[in-house]
Amino acid sequence: MLLINTKNKQPIYEQLYMQIRDKIMTGEWEFSMRLPSSRQLAKDLLISRNTVELAYQQLLAEGYLFTKPRSGIYVQKLDTSFFNRCFPIPKESPITRAAPENAYKYNFRYGKLDYRYIPFKTWKKILMQCYEEEMDGIVSYGTHQGEIGLREQIAKYVTEHRGVKCNPEQIVVGAGTLYCVSLLCNLLTRSAKTIGFEDPGYGKVRTVFKNSGLEVCPISVEKDGINVRELNDSGARAVYVTPSHQFPTGAIMSISKRLQLLDWAIQKQALIIEDDYSCHFRYNVRPIPSLQGISPEANVVYLGSFSKCLMPSLRMAFMVLPPAILDEYRTIYYNYNTSVPYVFQKTLERFMREGYFDRHLRTVLQVSKKRHDCLLQALNDELGEWIEITGKDAGLFVAVQVNNELSEEQLIQRAAEVGVLVYPMFDHWDRTNHYDGKTVLLGYSSLDLNEIKDAVQLLRKAWLEN
Repeated sequence: MLLINTKNKQPIYEQLYMQIRDKIMTGEWEFSMRLPSSRQLAKDLLISRNTVELAYQQLLAEGYLFTKPRSGIYVQKLDTSFFNRCFPIPKESPITRAAPENAYKYNFRYGKLDYRYIPFKTWKKILMQCYEEEMDGIVSYGTHQGEIGLREQIAKYVTEHRGVKCNPEQIVVGAGTLYCVSLLCNLLTRSAKTIGFEDPGYGKVRTVFKNSGLEVCPISVEKDGINVRELNDSGARAVYVTPSHQFPTGAIMSISKRLQLLDWAIQKQALIIEDDYSCHFRYNVRPIPSLQGISPEANVVYLGSFSKCLMPSLRMAFMVLPPAILDEYRTIYYNYNTSVPYVFQKTLERFMREGYFDRHLRTVLQVSKKRHDCLLQALNDELGEWIEITGKDAGLFVAVQVNNELSEEQLIQRAAEVGVLVYPMFDHWDRTNHYDGKTVLLGYSSLDLNEIKDAVQLLRKAWLEN
């Protein structure tokens, strides 16, 4: 018996469809059973004939019913035993969940930006202009390398500020650094099976390489960057490095180490992937030129991102490909569409061309420098001889080694007990047996000066006074 509830918010045709479907699935209505005509069923249920026909048409489309010419509608032959099987639903097990980040009064999360210094009004204004003036592009798929106007602005910026030698045709715009690295992996696996990788290093990129089938060879990080001798002995034909502010140690690769690495690439005919993710943030020291711009002979892929300096949610990064792999890239990805929405590309293009990006960088650099200096001063005042700090003068975080009896896990736990969230170094090691377990990461980009001072005072209480 079919029943219709007119007080139910569910549409009547859906009620009818589901009841007939369930009767067929349970075997109550068997194969070749003839259904009432739409006219008759509508009369019996006091509903519209169109409603009945809509339910019938859906059931016919899904294969529950079939028609016979000049005869009617019938139940299709189905293996109803399949529908009658009982599939056990896994019971929920109690899960111990970590407290959410906003449960802590002070959060030293690295990479989190302070929304108060992001020019949302300007961005929104330009975005609305693009919606009004770029309608033809918005309804198009776009080119696989990204819009030429944006690539021209990026080429101009990296040439002027990072010494990168390139033209817009070498630039590929992609939906974040990880996406760009995944595109590179398809090129690498054709010529290299092993890639050298800083250890400790950026774990998300390491995962992308491993998922692509590449063998990741961990290479030690020294005080001035990756160990080139160890890299040379590894047999790798490619390497991923973060020379401007090594993640997560904060080491800045010296010019002598950069020259050694470039010489390795030339001698081995190898590829360097230079992730310059925090190149914008330099304090109290002059920027060191990018690897890509130092030697035209070496094959260097330059990676850049707008996540740390503008908005992570834009999911916009870029890479500058050397001529040696540019043609191969175009051959493989010629039929691909861009992964970044056209309207965001055009907005960023105008944002850069009209000078807003440079002004924004100057503002956030001034703010970040004050926070960087404040954090260092507070750490030295409160913890002094108990700590060693690395990663100073660049980036948006520092690494702090605490020289007492507490382990990394205990340092994090005790900080949490006083309302301060700090982050482990352990997670970024591949060879965890090489790690002494005494270092935490402190990001300062989302805390103001008073918050930094108060949080460090609490860290002293948690680590030294308990």
